[in-house]
Amino acid sequence: MILKSTFFFFSFVVSLVEGQSRCSRPLFPEEPNIDVIVDNPSCPGDYGKLIQTSDGGYFRLMCCTHQPSGITSVGSKGSVASYKDCLDLCLSDANPECDSVTYDVGRTCGFYKNGGFSNEPCGNDEHDWLYYIDPPPQPAANDQIVSCSTECPTAHGQKYVSEFGELFHMECGKRHGTIPFHQEHQDTYRDCIDACANVPKCSSVDYSNRTLTCYYGTHSGGPPVDAPGYYSAYSLGCAGACEKGDDGCDCGGTKKCRGRGAGDNSHDEL
Repeated sequence: MILKSTFFFFSFVVSLVEGQSRCSRPLFPEEPNIDVIVDNPSCPGDYGKLIQTSDGGYFRLMCCTHQPSGITSVGSKGSVASYKDCLDLCLSDANPECDSVTYDVGRTCGFYKNGGFSNEPCGNDEHDWLYYIDPPPQPAANDQIVSCSTECPTAHGQKYVSEFGELFHMECGKRHGTIPFHQEHQDTYRDCIDACANVPKCSSVDYSNRTLTCYYGTHSGGPPVDAPGYYSAYSLGCAGACEKGDDGCDCGGTKKCRGRGAGDNSHDEL
């Protein structure tokens, strides 16, 4: 009998110590102003801190905290390995309404909608509360922007309407890297883009700032290759093509695009 009583007393003490080891008291009375992001969160050390999810969203971790009253459960799943796995499940297509979760010591993940800050203690200190928040602001350097520039580095990320009415997106320090169907000397990056617009099958260019060589390509989309000595551009179609008119999207009545109407200067033979 004494042995049995001693066992239960020891179990109670262990449970109490474990509860104290993962809980922070008192709970925050209001939303904390904490923007520290943790990769492998644990309680109580990361109480109130942020967890970034795989889609770039953020949740705040509230250790040993009960979900707010009045919110709706939208499901649960057992045997979830970590906080992050629980949050990724919440944000998956399988749980379109989920924006907050409970995660307990038994690795059960509970999904909720319309969640938010809570300071209601968890009755048994066995589960935590995590809710979606606005992304924390982060410092960002301002880009050097020169309107209508076609010279790098200020042309990076800008749009250029060629002489033939075709709209191009420009990127500095990048190269498409695909096999060109033609290459030739062009004095400037702008000349290279205009020449592409004058060739019906040209969709993109790479331009060597060192050799002044213009490489004409058919790749559609952004350049994937980092190349500090190169500039690139790719077509977005006719400028103004998506301006809403009586007939919806079109290139307009008099716009020249893809080299059409270029006359004797056309590169149609390419």
